[in-house]
Amino acid sequence: MPRKYISQGKRGQWSEEQLKLAVTDVLNNGSSVKRSASHYGIPRLTLRRHVQKAVQGLEVQKKLGRPSVLSTEEEGDLASLILSMVNRLFGLTKRDVRELVFKYCDANNIKHSFNRKSGAAGRDWFEGFLRRHPDLTLRTPEATSIQRATGFNKQKVQIFFDNLCSLLFDKNNIDRKIPEVNIYNVDESGFSICHRPAGKVVAKKGAKSVGAMTSAEKGRTITAVCCVSATGHYVPPMLIFPRSRMKDGLLDDAPVGAIGGANPSGWINEDLFTKWFDHFVSVVQPASRHEPTLLILDGHVTHTRNITVISKARSANVILLSLPSHSTHRIQPLDVSFFKSLNTFYDAEVQNWMRQYGRAVSEWQVAKLFTAAYNKAATVQNAVSGYKKCGINPFRPDVFTDEDFLPSLLTDRDELKASQGQPL
Repeated sequence: MPRKYISQGKRGQWSEEQLKLAVTDVLNNGSSVKRSASHYGIPRLTLRRHVQKAVQGLEVQKKLGRPSVLSTEEEGDLASLILSMVNRLFGLTKRDVRELVFKYCDANNIKHSFNRKSGAAGRDWFEGFLRRHPDLTLRTPEATSIQRATGFNKQKVQIFFDNLCSLLFDKNNIDRKIPEVNIYNVDESGFSICHRPAGKVVAKKGAKSVGAMTSAEKGRTITAVCCVSATGHYVPPMLIFPRSRMKDGLLDDAPVGAIGGANPSGWINEDLFTKWFDHFVSVVQPASRHEPTLLILDGHVTHTRNITVISKARSANVILLSLPSHSTHRIQPLDVSFFKSLNTFYDAEVQNWMRQYGRAVSEWQVAKLFTAAYNKAATVQNAVSGYKKCGINPFRPDVFTDEDFLPSLLTDRDELKASQGQPL
C-alpha cells in the first residue's frame, strides 16, 4: 500500500489561473510579491519562484510536491515501453519498473534519491508515476503458452485469409461463391464432472482458507463436439464419454438431436470424428445446396489426416479449411465467443446440482447439465460475434493489426507448412 501523508493546512488551495494573475500583477503592474501573494492567496515563496521562472521565459504552471525525477518526455517513453512489453506478453511488474527506472537514471547521470541498496525507485515514485499516467494500472496477466504466442504469426494468418478469400469470392473479390449460411466452424472442448467453483464467495475476514465442494479431486473428461454457422445455426452437438462402449442412457436429456460416442480417453479420434461428420452432413445437407458448404476446423490429426472424412467431404459438396496451428484462440469463432461462456454456464449448473442433491456428479448427469448450459450459450449473438471478431464474416483480412502479432516477433520462425491454412 502507498504511504499516505497528512495534509498541512490549506496547502495548494489556489488555482493556476490565480498564480498567472499574480505573476502578471508583479511583472506588468509593478505590484510587490508580498502584496500580490496576499491578494491572490498564494504563498509568498511560491509566487517569488514562479516570477523568477517567468523572467527566464519559463511557463507558469501549478505543480505541487517534489519535481518528478524523469521529464515528461522520458516518462512518456517509459509508459510506451511498458505497453509494448505487455503487447509482447512480457509485461513488467511493479518491481521491474522500479528497477528499470533506477538503472536508467544511473546510466544517464540523472540525479535521484532512490535507495542504492535496493537498486530500485521508491514506492512513492511508482504510485506517482501511475497517477501521472492514468492509462496504466496493475493487472493480473493471463497465462499464454509460447506456442500460442509465436504461433499467431502474421504470415500464417495472411495465408489463411488468402485461401479463405479465394474460396468465398470470385477472381474479382466481389461476387460470393459461398454464402454466409454455408460457412460452419467445428471444434471440441472437454468437460469434467469435477467442475471449477464459480466465482468468489463471501467468507469471514482473516480465514486461512476458503473451500468449495466439487465432485472429485480429479474428474473424467467428456468431450463435446460443437459446430455453428456464421449466421447462428447450431448443429446438434456430439458428446464423447470416457468408456469403452456407449450406452444410450448417457444421452438422456441431452440437447435435441445430439449424438453420442465412447472412447476410453474421453477424447475424439478418427472414427468418432467420421461419425460426427456423417451427423453434420445429415443435418446441414450440403449436397442439396447450390453453393459449396465451407467447414472450418483446426489442424488436429483426426481432422486433417482423416482420409475417410476428406473423401466424404468432396462427395458431399463440403470444402474443409484448416486453421493455422496455435492460432485458434484468436481466429476460431467457437474458441473466441462460445466455449468460454459454455464452460462458465456448465460449471454453474454442476455447482447448483450439487447444492440441491448433496452428492457427487457422475457421467450419467452430464448430458442434462450440459444441455442447460448449452441452451444458454448457443445463441445467435455469440455465433455472429465470434465470426466477426475473427474477421471471417464479414470478411475482414485486416481485422488483426501489427500490434496483435507483436508476441510472434520475439521468436519469429518462418515455418509455413502446406497443411496450415490450406483447403483440403
